[in-house]
Amino acid sequence: MYSSTNPLKILSLGWGVQSWTLAAMAALDEIPKPSFAVHADTTHEMEATYTHAAKWTPWLEEHGVKVVTVQNPKPEVVRDDWNGGIVLPAYARKHGTEKVGIARRQCTNHWKIQPIRQFIRLHIDKPRPASVEMQLGISLDEWHRMKDADVKYIKNVYPLVDQRISRKDCIIWLERHGLDVPTKSGCVFCPYNTIARWKQIKSHGGIDWIDAVDADAKIRHSRPGYDYFVHSKGLPLEEAVRIPEDYGAKQMEMDMPCDSGYCFV
Repeated sequence: MYSSTNPLKILSLGWGVQSWTLAAMAALDEIPKPSFAVHADTTHEMEATYTHAAKWTPWLEEHGVKVVTVQNPKPEVVRDDWNGGIVLPAYARKHGTEKVGIARRQCTNHWKIQPIRQFIRLHIDKPRPASVEMQLGISLDEWHRMKDADVKYIKNVYPLVDQRISRKDCIIWLERHGLDVPTKSGCVFCPYNTIARWKQIKSHGGIDWIDAVDADAKIRHSRPGYDYFVHSKGLPLEEAVRIPEDYGAKQMEMDMPCDSGYCFV
């Protein structure tokens, strides 16, 4: 039985630089192995993320790290059964105005937190305090993103911070061990993408850009009286990326709780 003295150890595996480094360190016995490395797949990740996961999951398994992928059974960006229907924290413009607001963020809880916690509940009898240790890929340079879990049975831990390892250190460690350095993980249509990242996704083209444009179109009229967009300019994605990068103030990547171990890690 799992308890605070014998916790179920879950490594939240986003397949980005930091969480991949944690998983690889566990595989090479530089840190204790988790009970499971759990990837909450939104089904909307970058193509490079899926390629990286397919290549390196067998390697982790061969080195004793059990990898599990979980999903919410409803991965759609627009939900007919929700009030408002939109999952993303998209940019909203009310009809007849030029002011752009932002919708409530529901994607992290819906696509990341819920599936992981449902998996956890399959492996614990009762949610006792600190009976689950959640290992999160937050590095030393991101220490400000550390936070306690919002439930008592989960204790968040930050091995990279404890060892004073930065994101740059992770990259150096991966290269030294002959392991691939992955792209930054995250949904292809994430509204928190910077203007520069949107242009990068556009320039790479392929399925990532197609999916981003498709999601942008799908959310446009998901709620009467509003138009929704994934780009901060409140314009259709194909149009917004043509704006010069130095036009007005650059969008800054938001420091959202989503970054604290469930997305972009």
